[in-house]
Amino acid sequence: MTLAVSHEGFVATVSGAAGVPAADVLELLLALAAEDAARAVVLDLTVPPAEASEAAEPADPSVLRAVELSPLPLVAALAGEITSPVLDLACAADIRTCDEAAVLRFVTFGTRRQMILLGQAGTVDLLRRGGRFDAQAAFMAGFVTHVAASGDALADARAVAATITARGPIATRMAKEAVWRGLEMPLAQALRFETDLTLLLQTTKDRAEGVQAFLEKRPPSFTGS
Repeated sequence: MTLAVSHEGFVATVSGAAGVPAADVLELLLALAAEDAARAVVLDLTVPPAEASEAAEPADPSVLRAVELSPLPLVAALAGEITSPVLDLACAADIRTCDEAAVLRFVTFGTRRQMILLGQAGTVDLLRRGGRFDAQAAFMAGFVTHVAASGDALADARAVAATITARGPIATRMAKEAVWRGLEMPLAQALRFETDLTLLLQTTKDRAEGVQAFLEKRPPSFTGS
């Protein structure tokens, strides 16, 4: 399986990620960020059950960490039966949507990313379920943000990504960085980090455009500068 990219506005959809090494996905995400043609990425992990994720190689934790910190907001769409390492890649996304019939089968438990996303209670619940979450259980545990009707997970993910791209691209990148880096800092340091990013944001043209658009009661036109 090979990676393919399609664009709709500022949303880039990456398909084929379920069958390639995570390092290849990371390389593509960084290339998309450098091209400045996309402001959010949808990772299509709607894997048919017959093509469950054993086709991909186990992901290197350092590569998954780099995916987490890749600049563009990343929305994963899940469908079918998802297991590691595809599920590990989904963990590295910022937002996850899934089909109502999706089944998530965790092979490893208590990883750093799982603990961030599920917390202690969610991780214990996952263990109680033998590592298996259906769509509703994944939603109740906070692992996915929305359960879509059958066949709509990818469209749902694209809608979420389109909403993100309507915001200032610099602000969304900084917000992502503030969240995922700040969570692993002591509280005082995380607050200082967030403040520093906010001060940087005040110097951008997009910030001035946002203020001007508000005063003129019109939609803003962000340029990423």
